[in-house]
Amino acid sequence: MHRLLGYFLIVYGVAMSTYFGIWSFIDYFALEQAVAAKVEHAEVRHRLNVGFEGVWFLLSNLVVIEGVKMASKSKVNKQE
Repeated sequence: MHRLLGYFLIVYGVAMSTYFGIWSFIDYFALEQAVAAKVEHAEVRHRLNVGFEGVWFLLSNLVVIEGVKMASKSKVNKQE
């Protein structure tokens, strides 16, 4: 069961990393346009979006790492 959950976490994490990565690039390019146009309100909005999407991107990668850990666990009989 842990392996199945691990595989699910890998797929979910990769999908979410892709999603937030794409939006990070979209907002970054919009940020560059807002800076060039000197539109302060749009600049602040896009700076926040890029920052928070980067955080979600990194958290999604942590989900992938946890999924790999769960999927690669082997059953070991522990004798105490």
